[in-house]
Amino acid sequence: MSDINIIRPYILPLKIAKARVQKLAGELGSEHGLRSAWEGNILRFDRAGLHGEMEVTESEIRLQVNLSLLLKPLRAQLISRIEDKFDRLFPQVQAGAPATKPGKKTES
Repeated sequence: MSDINIIRPYILPLKIAKARVQKLAGELGSEHGLRSAWEGNILRFDRAGLHGEMEVTESEIRLQVNLSLLLKPLRAQLISRIEDKFDRLFPQVQAGAPATKPGKKTES
């Protein structure tokens, strides 16, 4: 069982979604020494204290992360940071609504 499980639906071509996931992996690699490699549509990653994968399907990103005992207390912080990055790269979209960040108003 993973310590962090996030599923983020999106509406983009698969190629663009994978490019955005790669961009995220590159940022995290630079910031936190995260190593990553693609296996098909799955990006596997690791660093001391954690390992996981992001699967990119036609309609969603599925993230699973396993944390070491030392990082488990930081779980909530990690989820918040991951969701912030997902919000930036994959804005949440409601059926029939334009892609806007929750809480932001659009002008009519």
